[in-house]
Amino acid sequence: MNDLELRRLTENVERLAGELPKNQEEAAVLIKDLAAIFQLNEKLQSAAAAGSTPTKAEFDALVDDVAMIHRRLYAMMLALQARVI
Repeated sequence: MNDLELRRLTENVERLAGELPKNQEEAAVLIKDLAAIFQLNEKLQSAAAAGSTPTKAEFDALVDDVAMIHRRLYAMMLALQARVI
């Protein structure tokens, strides 16, 4: 490996690691930073409304699903934000 190839390899590794300030947005994402997404439920609690208007139970199930997705996305955001800031 010559000097030019070594410099390019070093720069690529630094970019993936997010060690170059100007390239932090190009950093690779670690699987552990995405761990919250792996905790999503296989099936949602909510389903399509049985009638023309949703019942309280149907609405509450939808709210619970949205809240669960929000918690998982927020956890991912915090993990990624900790690496950038």
